[in-house]
Amino acid sequence: MLTLLWLAGCSDEASDAIERGDRLFGAGRLDAAIAEYKFALRQDDDERALLRLGALYGTRGDIETSRRYYAELVARDSAYRFQAAAGLSASARRAFERGSSESAARALEPLMELGTGLVPRDLTLPLARHHWADNEFEEALPLYLKVLADSVDVEPAVYYETARAFQELGACREAITHYERYLEQASRRAPQRAEAEWSLGSCLYEAAEESWQNGRPAEAKEQAARLIALGVPRTLQDRANFLYGELALALGERDEALRAFEEVLRLNPSRTGPLVERADARIREIRFGFE
Repeated sequence: MLTLLWLAGCSDEASDAIERGDRLFGAGRLDAAIAEYKFALRQDDDERALLRLGALYGTRGDIETSRRYYAELVARDSAYRFQAAAGLSASARRAFERGSSESAARALEPLMELGTGLVPRDLTLPLARHHWADNEFEEALPLYLKVLADSVDVEPAVYYETARAFQELGACREAITHYERYLEQASRRAPQRAEAEWSLGSCLYEAAEESWQNGRPAEAKEQAARLIALGVPRTLQDRANFLYGELALALGERDEALRAFEEVLRLNPSRTGPLVERADARIREIRFGFE
Protein backbone atom coordinates (compact mmCIF):
# COMPACT_ATOMS: atom_id res chain seq x y z
CA MET A 1 0.00 0.00 0.00
CA LEU A 2 2.80 2.41 0.89
CA THR A 3 4.44 1.67 -2.47
CA LEU A 4 1.21 2.46 -4.34
CA LEU A 5 0.79 5.72 -2.41
CA TRP A 6 4.37 6.65 -3.17
CA LEU A 7 3.89 5.94 -6.88
CA ALA A 8 0.68 7.96 -6.92
CA GLY A 9 2.51 10.82 -5.28
CA CYS A 10 5.26 10.66 -7.89
CA SER A 11 2.67 10.70 -10.68
CA ASP A 12 1.00 13.77 -9.21
CA GLU A 13 4.32 15.55 -8.85
CA ALA A 14 5.22 14.69 -12.44
CA SER A 15 1.90 15.99 -13.75
CA ASP A 16 2.28 19.19 -11.73
CA ALA A 17 5.80 19.65 -13.08
CA ILE A 18 4.59 19.19 -16.66
CA GLU A 19 1.83 21.78 -16.12
CA ARG A 20 4.38 24.23 -14.66
CA GLY A 21 6.69 23.50 -17.57
CA ASP A 22 3.93 24.20 -20.07
CA ARG A 23 3.22 27.56 -18.45
CA LEU A 24 6.90 28.47 -18.42
CA PHE A 25 7.30 27.34 -22.03
CA GLY A 26 4.39 29.52 -23.05
CA ALA A 27 5.94 32.46 -21.22
CA GLY A 28 9.21 31.98 -23.07
CA ARG A 29 11.16 30.85 -20.01
CA LEU A 30 12.74 27.91 -21.73
CA ASP A 31 15.46 27.01 -19.22
CA ALA A 32 12.94 26.90 -16.40
CA ALA A 33 10.56 24.82 -18.53
CA ILE A 34 13.35 22.35 -19.29
CA ALA A 35 14.07 21.98 -15.58
CA GLU A 36 10.40 21.19 -14.86
CA TYR A 37 10.15 18.64 -17.68
CA LYS A 38 13.34 16.92 -16.56
CA PHE A 39 11.99 16.83 -13.01
CA ALA A 40 8.82 15.16 -14.33
CA LEU A 41 10.96 12.67 -16.21
CA ARG A 42 12.88 11.75 -13.05
CA GLN A 43 9.74 11.46 -10.98
CA ASP A 44 7.59 9.33 -13.26
CA ASP A 45 9.60 8.65 -16.41
CA ASP A 46 6.69 10.37 -18.13
CA GLU A 47 6.51 10.09 -21.93
CA ARG A 48 4.77 13.46 -22.04
CA ALA A 49 7.98 14.97 -20.68
CA LEU A 50 10.03 13.32 -23.45
CA LEU A 51 7.69 14.76 -26.07
CA ARG A 52 7.95 18.25 -24.62
CA LEU A 53 11.71 18.10 -24.20
CA GLY A 54 12.07 17.07 -27.83
CA ALA A 55 9.95 20.01 -28.92
CA LEU A 56 11.62 22.50 -26.62
CA TYR A 57 15.17 21.63 -27.59
CA GLY A 58 14.06 21.81 -31.22
CA THR A 59 12.73 25.32 -30.57
CA ARG A 60 16.12 26.29 -29.18
CA GLY A 61 17.85 24.92 -32.27
CA ASP A 62 19.57 22.09 -30.40
CA ILE A 63 18.77 19.45 -33.03
CA GLU A 64 20.94 16.68 -31.59
CA THR A 65 19.35 16.82 -28.14
CA SER A 66 15.89 17.14 -29.66
CA ARG A 67 16.51 14.05 -31.80
CA ARG A 68 17.72 12.11 -28.77
CA TYR A 69 14.55 12.76 -26.79
CA TYR A 70 12.30 11.98 -29.76
CA ALA A 71 14.22 8.78 -30.48
CA GLU A 72 13.75 7.60 -26.90
CA LEU A 73 10.06 8.48 -27.06
CA VAL A 74 9.43 6.57 -30.31
CA ALA A 75 11.49 3.62 -29.05
CA ARG A 76 9.11 3.36 -26.09
CA ASP A 77 5.93 3.81 -28.08
CA SER A 78 5.89 3.93 -31.90
CA ALA A 79 2.48 5.64 -31.79
CA TYR A 80 4.38 8.86 -31.06
CA ARG A 81 6.26 8.74 -34.39
CA PHE A 82 3.92 11.20 -36.10
CA GLN A 83 4.21 13.71 -33.25
CA ALA A 84 7.96 13.30 -33.30
CA ALA A 85 7.94 13.79 -37.09
CA ALA A 86 5.89 16.97 -36.70
CA GLY A 87 8.26 18.30 -34.06
CA LEU A 88 11.37 17.54 -36.10
CA SER A 89 9.75 19.08 -39.19
CA ALA A 90 9.08 22.28 -37.23
CA SER A 91 12.74 22.34 -36.20
CA ALA A 92 13.79 21.85 -39.82
CA ARG A 93 11.62 24.77 -40.97
CA ARG A 94 13.25 27.06 -38.44
CA ALA A 95 16.70 25.85 -39.50
CA PHE A 96 15.97 26.49 -43.19
CA GLU A 97 14.64 29.97 -42.31
CA ARG A 98 17.88 30.88 -40.59
CA GLY A 99 19.93 29.46 -43.46
CA SER A 100 21.19 26.34 -41.70
CA SER A 101 20.34 23.60 -44.19
CA GLU A 102 22.75 21.19 -42.48
CA SER A 103 20.79 21.44 -39.22
CA ALA A 104 17.53 21.07 -41.14
CA ALA A 105 18.82 17.90 -42.79
CA ARG A 106 19.87 16.50 -39.41
CA ALA A 107 16.39 17.18 -38.05
CA LEU A 108 14.76 15.40 -40.99
CA GLU A 109 17.16 12.47 -41.11
CA PRO A 110 14.99 10.23 -38.88
CA LEU A 111 12.03 10.89 -41.18
CA MET A 112 14.07 9.96 -44.25
CA GLU A 113 15.09 6.71 -42.57
CA LEU A 114 11.39 5.82 -42.43
CA GLY A 115 10.78 6.89 -46.05
CA THR A 116 10.23 10.17 -47.87
CA GLY A 117 6.49 9.99 -47.15
CA LEU A 118 6.96 11.51 -43.69
CA VAL A 119 8.82 14.57 -45.03
CA PRO A 120 6.28 17.42 -45.40
CA ARG A 121 5.75 18.78 -48.91
CA ASP A 122 7.08 22.23 -48.11
CA LEU A 123 10.36 20.74 -46.87
CA THR A 124 10.91 18.15 -49.59
CA LEU A 125 12.48 20.42 -52.22
CA PRO A 126 14.71 22.37 -49.77
CA LEU A 127 15.96 19.06 -48.37
CA ALA A 128 16.54 17.66 -51.87
CA ARG A 129 18.53 20.76 -52.81
CA HIS A 130 20.61 20.53 -49.65
CA HIS A 131 21.69 17.00 -50.57
CA TRP A 132 22.14 17.96 -54.25
CA ALA A 133 24.44 20.85 -53.33
CA ASP A 134 26.53 18.44 -51.27
CA ASN A 135 26.70 15.96 -54.19
CA GLU A 136 24.63 13.48 -52.17
CA PHE A 137 22.64 12.45 -55.20
CA GLU A 138 21.48 9.12 -53.82
CA GLU A 139 19.75 10.94 -50.96
CA ALA A 140 18.50 13.76 -53.19
CA LEU A 141 16.91 11.74 -55.99
CA PRO A 142 13.97 10.16 -54.07
CA LEU A 143 13.09 13.61 -52.76
CA TYR A 144 13.12 15.15 -56.26
CA LEU A 145 10.91 12.35 -57.54
CA LYS A 146 8.51 13.01 -54.65
CA VAL A 147 8.40 16.71 -55.60
CA LEU A 148 7.60 15.84 -59.22
CA ALA A 149 4.96 13.29 -58.19
CA ASP A 150 3.26 15.63 -55.71
CA SER A 151 3.30 18.84 -57.75
CA VAL A 152 1.35 19.85 -60.83
CA ASP A 153 3.59 22.80 -61.60
CA VAL A 154 7.29 22.96 -60.69
CA GLU A 155 10.03 25.36 -61.68
CA PRO A 156 12.18 24.22 -64.62
CA ALA A 157 15.30 23.96 -62.45
CA VAL A 158 13.76 21.00 -60.62
CA TYR A 159 13.83 18.97 -63.85
CA TYR A 160 17.47 19.91 -64.42
CA GLU A 161 18.46 18.93 -60.87
CA THR A 162 16.56 15.65 -61.11
CA ALA A 163 18.24 14.84 -64.43
CA ARG A 164 21.67 15.62 -63.01
CA ALA A 165 21.00 13.36 -60.01
CA PHE A 166 20.03 10.51 -62.35
CA GLN A 167 23.13 11.07 -64.50
CA GLU A 168 25.49 11.20 -61.52
CA LEU A 169 24.07 7.88 -60.36
CA GLY A 170 24.76 6.29 -63.72
CA ALA A 171 21.18 6.36 -64.99
CA CYS A 172 21.56 8.40 -68.19
CA ARG A 173 18.51 6.85 -69.84
CA GLU A 174 16.28 8.17 -67.04
CA ALA A 175 18.06 11.52 -67.07
CA ILE A 176 17.20 12.18 -70.72
CA THR A 177 13.49 12.78 -70.15
CA HIS A 178 14.14 15.26 -67.35
CA TYR A 179 16.80 17.17 -69.29
CA GLU A 180 14.35 17.46 -72.19
CA ARG A 181 11.57 18.69 -69.88
CA TYR A 182 13.95 21.30 -68.51
CA LEU A 183 14.94 22.51 -71.98
CA GLU A 184 11.27 22.69 -73.02
CA GLN A 185 10.41 24.97 -70.09
CA ALA A 186 13.56 26.96 -69.33
CA SER A 187 14.16 30.32 -70.97
CA ARG A 188 16.81 30.63 -73.66
CA ARG A 189 18.97 32.62 -71.23
CA ALA A 190 18.63 30.23 -68.29
CA PRO A 191 22.07 29.80 -66.65
CA GLN A 192 21.91 26.01 -66.70
CA ARG A 193 20.72 25.70 -70.30
CA ALA A 194 24.10 25.18 -71.97
CA GLU A 195 25.13 22.60 -69.39
CA ALA A 196 21.78 20.83 -69.73
CA GLU A 197 22.17 20.61 -73.52
CA TRP A 198 25.71 19.26 -73.18
CA SER A 199 24.64 16.68 -70.58
CA LEU A 200 21.60 15.66 -72.63
CA GLY A 201 23.82 15.07 -75.66
CA SER A 202 26.22 12.96 -73.63
CA CYS A 203 23.37 10.88 -72.25
CA LEU A 204 21.82 10.43 -75.69
CA TYR A 205 25.09 9.04 -77.01
CA GLU A 206 25.42 6.67 -74.06
CA ALA A 207 21.82 5.54 -74.45
CA ALA A 208 22.22 5.03 -78.22
CA GLU A 209 25.25 2.81 -77.74
CA GLU A 210 23.45 0.84 -75.04
CA SER A 211 20.36 0.40 -77.21
CA TRP A 212 22.48 -0.84 -80.14
CA GLN A 213 24.41 -3.28 -77.96
CA ASN A 214 21.11 -4.62 -76.61
CA GLY A 215 19.71 -5.32 -80.07
CA ARG A 216 17.46 -2.27 -80.50
CA PRO A 217 18.92 -0.56 -83.62
CA ALA A 218 15.81 1.52 -84.46
CA GLU A 219 15.74 2.98 -80.95
CA ALA A 220 19.49 3.60 -81.04
CA LYS A 221 19.18 5.35 -84.42
CA GLU A 222 16.45 7.64 -83.09
CA GLN A 223 18.62 8.57 -80.07
CA ALA A 224 21.62 9.25 -82.28
CA ALA A 225 19.43 11.45 -84.50
CA ARG A 226 18.32 13.50 -81.49
CA LEU A 227 21.95 14.02 -80.50
CA ILE A 228 22.87 15.15 -84.02
CA ALA A 229 19.92 17.56 -84.09
CA LEU A 230 20.94 18.93 -80.68
CA GLY A 231 24.45 19.67 -81.98
CA VAL A 232 26.26 19.31 -78.65
CA PRO A 233 28.62 18.14 -77.37
CA ARG A 234 30.47 19.10 -80.54
CA THR A 235 33.19 16.59 -79.70
CA LEU A 236 30.63 13.79 -80.07
CA GLN A 237 29.14 14.88 -83.38
CA ASP A 238 31.45 12.86 -85.64
CA ARG A 239 31.00 9.78 -83.44
CA ALA A 240 27.23 10.31 -83.40
CA ASN A 241 27.12 10.55 -87.19
CA PHE A 242 29.25 7.46 -87.59
CA LEU A 243 27.00 5.55 -85.16
CA TYR A 244 23.93 6.81 -87.02
CA GLY A 245 25.45 5.62 -90.29
CA GLU A 246 26.18 2.16 -88.89
CA LEU A 247 22.64 1.88 -87.56
CA ALA A 248 21.07 3.08 -90.81
CA LEU A 249 23.20 0.58 -92.71
CA ALA A 250 22.14 -2.23 -90.36
CA LEU A 251 18.51 -1.26 -91.01
CA GLY A 252 19.03 -1.32 -94.80
CA GLU A 253 18.82 2.48 -95.19
CA ARG A 254 21.85 2.90 -97.44
CA ASP A 255 21.21 6.50 -98.58
CA GLU A 256 20.84 7.70 -94.99
CA ALA A 257 23.95 5.80 -94.00
CA LEU A 258 25.90 7.36 -96.88
CA ARG A 259 24.91 10.88 -95.83
CA ALA A 260 25.94 10.16 -92.22
CA PHE A 261 29.36 8.81 -93.18
CA GLU A 262 29.94 11.79 -95.49
CA GLU A 263 29.10 14.07 -92.56
CA VAL A 264 31.83 12.35 -90.53
CA LEU A 265 34.31 13.38 -93.24
CA ARG A 266 32.95 16.92 -93.34
CA LEU A 267 33.39 17.23 -89.56
CA ASN A 268 37.02 16.15 -89.92
CA PRO A 269 38.44 18.39 -92.67
CA SER A 270 42.01 17.36 -91.88
CA ARG A 271 41.01 13.79 -92.82
CA THR A 272 42.86 12.25 -89.87
CA GLY A 273 41.83 9.79 -87.21
CA PRO A 274 40.37 6.26 -87.11
CA LEU A 275 36.78 7.44 -87.61
CA VAL A 276 37.73 9.07 -90.91
CA GLU A 277 39.27 5.86 -92.18
CA ARG A 278 36.28 3.80 -91.10
CA ALA A 279 33.76 6.27 -92.55
CA ASP A 280 35.68 6.40 -95.86
CA ALA A 281 35.68 2.61 -96.00
CA ARG A 282 31.93 2.53 -95.42
CA ILE A 283 31.33 5.10 -98.18
CA ARG A 284 33.30 3.01 -100.66
CA GLU A 285 31.45 -0.10 -99.54
CA ILE A 286 28.05 1.57 -100.10
CA ARG A 287 29.00 3.12 -103.45
CA PHE A 288 31.06 0.34 -104.96
CA GLY A 289 30.24 -2.73 -102.93
CA PHE A 290 33.73 -3.18 -101.41
CA GLU A 291 35.93 -1.61 -98.78
